[in-house]
Amino acid sequence: MGLFSLMPYILASQISKSASGLWGEGNPYSTDNIYDFCSHDPVSPPVHYDSHLLKPHSICHFDAPAHVIHGGDTIDQIFEKNPKIFFGWAEVVNLGKPKFKPHGKILQMQHWEVSLEELQKACDGLQSLQKIVLSFENISSDFYVSRDRALTLSVEAAQWLSSSPGFNLLGTPWRSVDFQPGSSERPIHKEIFKNGGILECLNLEGIPAGRYFLSAFPIPLKDASESPVCPVLYTQQELIE
Repeated sequence: MGLFSLMPYILASQISKSASGLWGEGNPYSTDNIYDFCSHDPVSPPVHYDSHLLKPHSICHFDAPAHVIHGGDTIDQIFEKNPKIFFGWAEVVNLGKPKFKPHGKILQMQHWEVSLEELQKACDGLQSLQKIVLSFENISSDFYVSRDRALTLSVEAAQWLSSSPGFNLLGTPWRSVDFQPGSSERPIHKEIFKNGGILECLNLEGIPAGRYFLSAFPIPLKDASESPVCPVLYTQQELIE
């Protein structure tokens, strides 16, 4: 039920120094000590202070268009042009029972490419398609690290979503919105980036489908194509209280 099982729902899993990178980039989190209580240096302050190295694509993060589009908007440009992407009402949609199927080209890999019909059915009756967060039955907190299952939208589903009035954000529990092994193409990223941003590596375990207020501001890194984020979902009742 999110980090520490508290409400509101926190969609970022804890980041551990023992975690493995998801894209062959090594450990996604490491530190280097700058100051320490035990230092014998008389000019050092009596504090503990580390530098922190994070590799965003192996943890919960926000993708800006510059991630796959040369000259696309960066994180700081989105802050300037359209910061509403980072907050507002969002719909967590339950896609139902998992429909992973063997991938024809990769042994022991299963892929669920959500069809247009499946996405439309999951979104039927929603007040808005402004921000959509994908989930499914019995999803685990560590699904984003899965190396034998991939969840993406079909191109048709992505086109329908990105062209919906007001759409500006897609959130996914997997580590990417594309699964194109052996290809340099990233069609789902590019389709969503026409009108929105992307949240990846979300922890949705125990979070019911429904309407929430989302706050998902990434660290405002200048010229960055991605940035770590700790998204939070608030129920309407929590906002009133």
